[in-house]
Amino acid sequence: MIRGFVVVLGLSLLNVAFADDNAARQLNEALRQIDSMSAEFEQHSEDRNGGHRHDVQGHMTVARPGFFRWEADEPYAQTVVADGHTVWVYDPDLNQVVIQSMDRQVGNTPALLLSSDSSTIDHAFSVKTIGASAGNIAFVLVPRASDAMFASMQLVFSHNQLQRMNLVDLTGQQTSITFSKVQYHIHPPVADFHFRVPAGADVVKP
Repeated sequence: MIRGFVVVLGLSLLNVAFADDNAARQLNEALRQIDSMSAEFEQHSEDRNGGHRHDVQGHMTVARPGFFRWEADEPYAQTVVADGHTVWVYDPDLNQVVIQSMDRQVGNTPALLLSSDSSTIDHAFSVKTIGASAGNIAFVLVPRASDAMFASMQLVFSHNQLQRMNLVDLTGQQTSITFSKVQYHIHPPVADFHFRVPAGADVVKP
């Protein structure tokens, strides 16, 4: 996995997830309410034994379908940008930019799910629901791809607003991310989703 990939999010998932034929439809409907969004985020990671790894803070902007910008602050600085076709992951410490197609990367980068269209979600994930009550619902997503970089992810909504994203990766590391200062329907400029490779940076195209 790309070092310090802050877009990989999550927390340990409950084992009580149940099959729901309508789960994917419900998730797509919830995400359709987020035509555009900006938020501050706080991410907390623990290893499989509950040991603290690190905390990350930053800012994200989303415009559906396909536009995404994620900027994590120091000391784990990283920028992820998607323009609907291409995803750039820039690590300033390594002075490296990883470039992949969005179709390929969305299944491995959970936060990109927020900017994806319905067909991508249905193709990339098996979806279940847990804890649906009084306007609160959580969706559990399991990647369909055998080479996915995480085991399971959870999106938590309250009254149609995204509150938290949780994930368990393949090593058992658990990560949770909480959103604050959330704004919807912001219609950010397209320029926010363009990325220019810094001079001298190494470019990797897996």
